[in-house]
Amino acid sequence: MLEKVKRLCDKYYDEMAAFREHLHQYPELSFEEFETAKKVCAFLDKYKIPYKKDIAKTGILAIIEGKKSTSKKCVLLRADMDALPVEEDTNLPYSSKVKGKMHACGHDGHTSGLLGAALILNELKDEFSGTVKIMFQPAEENGGGAKPMIDEGILENPKVDAVFGCHLWGPMLENTAQIVSGEMMAGVDVFDLEFIGKGGHGAHPHTTIDALLMGARFVNNIQAVVSRRIKPVEAGVITVGRIEAGTTYNIIPERSKLQGTVRFLNDETQSILQKSIEDTAKAVALEFGGDYELKYKREYPPLINDEAMAIVARKAFAKVLGEQNLINNAKPDMGAEDFAFLTRARQGAYVFVGISKDLNNPALHHSPHFSWDTKNIKNLMQGDAMMALEFLNS
Repeated sequence: MLEKVKRLCDKYYDEMAAFREHLHQYPELSFEEFETAKKVCAFLDKYKIPYKKDIAKTGILAIIEGKKSTSKKCVLLRADMDALPVEEDTNLPYSSKVKGKMHACGHDGHTSGLLGAALILNELKDEFSGTVKIMFQPAEENGGGAKPMIDEGILENPKVDAVFGCHLWGPMLENTAQIVSGEMMAGVDVFDLEFIGKGGHGAHPHTTIDALLMGARFVNNIQAVVSRRIKPVEAGVITVGRIEAGTTYNIIPERSKLQGTVRFLNDETQSILQKSIEDTAKAVALEFGGDYELKYKREYPPLINDEAMAIVARKAFAKVLGEQNLINNAKPDMGAEDFAFLTRARQGAYVFVGISKDLNNPALHHSPHFSWDTKNIKNLMQGDAMMALEFLNS
């Protein structure tokens, strides 16, 4: 089967490479992937692959039925379609033509790689049993398109038994893949915090309640939470990435606004971090005699690979890349991925696929200089197809 997959990959590669470079030139932000979705649907129409569109606004679900037997097994493969609000600076011949928008995380590759896998599986449908669902998802970067697609029923009718996905990964060399069992990526929450004091003249601080000082105290105090509230063998991160306060040098500000992110690998750590942020904000406001407003939002849960599904993914990528090019015992990454909603709903595995030629100068995600060789979509086309076949034929 591998040789047939490789042959079909070669057959469709030129089309998919051109498709990837077109998507790169015309990036669309989260829940705005209308033209991207139209382009995907045009290919599905061309090759007579049935699909449903406009799921969670721009999402697409294609379905390929194996003809070998009447097996009820069903597997889902997923790719994300959205770009980022980044001004590209790569000098690539297919650089973004849309000002302030760029595929700076590889989703153009994910989409074209999965579409190529769909074309491969469509040609092989007489040689496998069961059903493959192909999920093209909006808004991984902002807002999370996986959960609304799940809410609209993509895991039912027929019921999905397993889910698989891949991410092109800059911290790894080309032609390698990382597949771990258990914790793969962190969960993430975000918060907006405003301290409310009493403004006044910088020469008369005793008549004020300094909201800027409250914000500074919060930032300082909250950094002790991870080192003193979380078990040393567990992972947690609290980052305050934005502070806004004041209008000029000699006025003590009445309000300070902070925004931050919280990352964790399990629900217990998440609960501790959230409560600590709430308690610290309250304590700081009480200490200074001011007030506060906190908006805390749960974003994505941790992404946990199922052990049995990780084995399926390893078998697939070992055939594509060679066993010697698999990384099986890496530490979790504290980045977040809304594929986690799929692995919470069904057993599944997520795979990092390397794209860097030199780890001294790796492809840096979310950077205006993010760049990788289009040929790497071959590993996605073959890897996605082989994961589906390994699961359905196991």
